[in-house]
Amino acid sequence: MNPVTASLAEMLRDDAPASLLDVSVRLAGGVYLVVPNDWEQLRHDEGGAGRGVPYWARPWPSGLRLAEEVAKRSLQGARMLELGCGLAAPSIAAAKAGAEVLATDGSEDAVVFAAHCLALNEVEGEVAHADWAAHGDQLVERGPWDLVLAADVLYTRQNVEAAARLLPRLGAPVLLADPNRTGARNLLAAARASFALHTDRGEEVSLHSLTPRRRG
Repeated sequence: MNPVTASLAEMLRDDAPASLLDVSVRLAGGVYLVVPNDWEQLRHDEGGAGRGVPYWARPWPSGLRLAEEVAKRSLQGARMLELGCGLAAPSIAAAKAGAEVLATDGSEDAVVFAAHCLALNEVEGEVAHADWAAHGDQLVERGPWDLVLAADVLYTRQNVEAAARLLPRLGAPVLLADPNRTGARNLLAAARASFALHTDRGEEVSLHSLTPRRRG
């Protein structure tokens, strides 16, 4: 068992399938990620155990695109929150750019992998298990935030509704990467009351910048 797998095995749940521990290190989006080698097998194993689809366990194009965008920015000392971090590529890029990072995900497995990915890239950051609907108050209390990141998180109506409630409460600029889902259009429509919007549209992934409107 290699050192990365051994470390994961110590931190993951006791019933973790073998496909969750069969991992490799990949360079993607300018950062190094610890990635399960056979995502389809992992999906099959988790489904057979009655668990949800492990969407977090793949380096999706939106997350990589967001990481590349964040890497261009000067974030020295900025307090940054990532929602639905998965493997945490954007958070790693932000930490490399000098940000103080809190990477969150609703999957406890994702939090373990995110912590390993941060360590692999030799950057410091905090990771936490957080569900937007259940832990929104705590995320607000941890602020103020200078930047909120999210990549491809609007694939269910529940996520769209939770994001529409939470993002205005965080009171920070939001950088959202999305593969042009209907959910993103619905969120942006709801967000216009609280944010000024700018979109850099791409064929596969669009970047949406949400800037809080001044009150009063």
